[in-house]
Amino acid sequence: MKMLNAYTLEIDDFELAIAEIKEQLDLEHNMLAHAAGFITCSYDYVEAGLIEAISDAMPFDIVGCTTLTNAVNDEGGGMLLCLSVLTASDCRFASAASESLADDLDGAIARMYDEAAGKLDGEPRLALAFFPMATSYGGELILDALDRAAGGTPIFGTIACDFDTAHYSHSCTFHNGLCTTDRASVLLISGNVAPRFVVTSTSEQNLHKQQALITASEGSLLKEVNGMTAREYFHSLGLMRDGGIGGMSSVPFVVNYNDGTQPVARAIYSLCEDGSAVCGGRMPEGGTLSIGRMDVADILLTADTSLQKLLRDKNEGGIILFPCLGRNMVLGMDPLLEVKKVREIIGDALPWHLAYSGGEVCPVYGEDGNTANRFHNFTFIGCAI
Repeated sequence: MKMLNAYTLEIDDFELAIAEIKEQLDLEHNMLAHAAGFITCSYDYVEAGLIEAISDAMPFDIVGCTTLTNAVNDEGGGMLLCLSVLTASDCRFASAASESLADDLDGAIARMYDEAAGKLDGEPRLALAFFPMATSYGGELILDALDRAAGGTPIFGTIACDFDTAHYSHSCTFHNGLCTTDRASVLLISGNVAPRFVVTSTSEQNLHKQQALITASEGSLLKEVNGMTAREYFHSLGLMRDGGIGGMSSVPFVVNYNDGTQPVARAIYSLCEDGSAVCGGRMPEGGTLSIGRMDVADILLTADTSLQKLLRDKNEGGIILFPCLGRNMVLGMDPLLEVKKVREIIGDALPWHLAYSGGEVCPVYGEDGNTANRFHNFTFIGCAI
C-alpha cells in the first residue's frame, strides 16, 4: 500500500487546481494497479464546484467530506483542499454513497455497504467511512447500522463538519463529485491491508480518579448515575452553572464499557427537563464514568502519545488522522498547534493526512486483540495502513 498526498489553495481556477494536484501526485510514476482517493476541504470548494471537477479528472473513485481544518505533510489550514490517494497492487478498492439517511437509515446504509462490497473480489479488511452531520439521528446510529452491515469489518472514519455556520449546515460528504448533507459514503479495501488503530482522548493526569456507575440509560440518553439523575450527579460534582454544565463543550466524559475494550470519550450535548442528559454516544448501563479535562498541553500530549504508537512499526504506507473539532477549538488563537505537533513527530517519514472531525469513528482493541467499532467524542484517532 502506498499513500500519495496533494493539496491546493486554488478555488476559482479549476485547471490550475487540477494541474497542481496532478503534478504533486505524479500518478504516471506512482499509481499502482488499483487506487482510490479521499478529499477533505472547506465548504468553499463544494460551493465552487471543484470537488466534481477533481473527481472527473482522476482515474479512480473519490470519497470524503468537508472539515474545519485539514493538513498533509507540506501544508495545513482551514482554506485548503487535501487529496490523498491509496494505491496498491495487492489490494482492491470499492466505494459507494448511501441514499438520504433521513427516512430509512438502516436500509440506506446496508444498501450502500452491499453495493461497495459487491465490487470487491474478497472480504473487506477496512472500511473508510464519511458520515453526515445529522443531529436528528447522530453518528453512533449511523455507525451501528454500518457495523451491522459490515459484520465487524473495522470501520475508521469521521463526521463531516464546517466552520462557517453555527449549526454546521454546510457539512457535506462526497462521492465521485456528488456533495450532499444527508448521505454517507464509504470506501472498502480488501486484500493485503492490515490497518492499525489508535484512540486517545484524555491523558491519565487529566482524568478524574473517581469513577461513577451508570445505573440507567437508553442508548445515548444518560438517565441515572450512582442512582441519581444525571443532573443531580453533575450538581454533586459542582459542574452545574446557570442550569447547564460549565464548559460543556470542552468536558470529556470517559466511559468504560467494562467489557475489556478501551474506554471512550463522550460529550454531553444537553440536559433534559427530567434530569437526563443527551450524550454524544452510547452510555451503557453498568459502565463506569470518569470526568476528563481538555487543555492545550493535554491535547499536544495525547497527540504525541498517539503518534508514537502509530510509528512503532515502520512499514506503513501512510497515516490517516481524524481528531475531534473540539480539540481544535480549545487551541484558540493557534488552531494549527496540533498540526504542528504532527508535523514535528512524523515529518516526512510517512505520508499523513489530518482532518478535524465532527465525531470520530475508530475501532478499539479488546483484551484478546480483536477490534470493536466505536463512536468517539473529544478524541484523537489514527489509522496506519
